[in-house]
Amino acid sequence: MTMPKETVYTSGPGAECPENKICISLMRREDIPAVALIEKDNYALPWSAQAFCDALERENYLFLKAEMDGALAGYCGYLRSFEIAEITNVTVRKEYRRRGIGEKMLRALMKMGRADGIERFTLEVRRSNEHAIRLYQNLGFVQEGVRRGYYESPREDALILWTGVPETGQGDEKRKEEG
Repeated sequence: MTMPKETVYTSGPGAECPENKICISLMRREDIPAVALIEKDNYALPWSAQAFCDALERENYLFLKAEMDGALAGYCGYLRSFEIAEITNVTVRKEYRRRGIGEKMLRALMKMGRADGIERFTLEVRRSNEHAIRLYQNLGFVQEGVRRGYYESPREDALILWTGVPETGQGDEKRKEEG
């Protein structure tokens, strides 16, 4: 497995991605067929190509893609509501995992969101997805709740994670009750 040495942020259609680099840019409509295939390969209940098309046309969604060695390696996105963004998708193709692509995409997504006034991010993650949970914790997410039976195929609880949790201590008791 080759570890990419650098992240390149590209913009605009046709921008070249140098070999052995992770290139992160805005997802475009022409990326959706490849995104939908990756989504289908990774989830029991995937978003449809039409769902991605609809999201890209709405101004409160933002999606990024990561490319490496000429291929779409992953994508992530959020749905914004005022100063909060729910991260709706973080997916890296199986053959590109464990190379830091998910982290680089999320850092870019969150940086763009903060530059646009987002104060807090939230997401759900399968309780059993220890690798993703560690990644999110490294990015400043903390557990604030549980959605019992949220995921299907297989049925599993989702942990609700947030960044920018106020230091009031109010969430501590809730975490103890649910954890």
